[in-house]
Amino acid sequence: MRTEEERYGISCDLRRSIRYHRARERFFEGWTNSLSFVSLLAGFSVVVSLLADAPDWMTLSAGGCVALAQAAGQMFRPSSKMRDHAVFAGEFTNLERGLAVRGEVSDEDLRALRSEILAIEAREPPIKRYLDLICHNQVAVALGSDDLERLNFWQRMFAQYLPGDGALQSQASRAG
Repeated sequence: MRTEEERYGISCDLRRSIRYHRARERFFEGWTNSLSFVSLLAGFSVVVSLLADAPDWMTLSAGGCVALAQAAGQMFRPSSKMRDHAVFAGEFTNLERGLAVRGEVSDEDLRALRSEILAIEAREPPIKRYLDLICHNQVAVALGSDDLERLNFWQRMFAQYLPGDGALQSQASRAG
């Protein structure tokens, strides 16, 4: 019975990790697309203003926007981060798929699986804890569990930006 509980817990952890990394992937994809759009639009504005004999300030402003968008893309590398999170999600998906096709699992199988999870987690960037709790809640709802973590509006709104270290403290105080 203990092995089945451990298997269920690992399965939930894998599902949460997959959701987390897919959410991060979509977040960085949005930033990549936005920066590309701004750069394209500003670049087009430069061409149009040069062809239409627009005022110098308009041409310089549009050129500045191109430079800013390109600098932000190089500095924050959202496309690279997007790919990293896609890889992490794929690795966790493969582990979940492997767990799903197994019939009986032994304690040794679960230890090996937990070791693989820890190896992936060791390569992950720092976790956005509020986003992780949102993903936890999504998995709980999907499984029909009432094990939900309460988050306020601002924590949900800025989950992709805030580290959420305070979430760990609030969980520890509730557990204690």
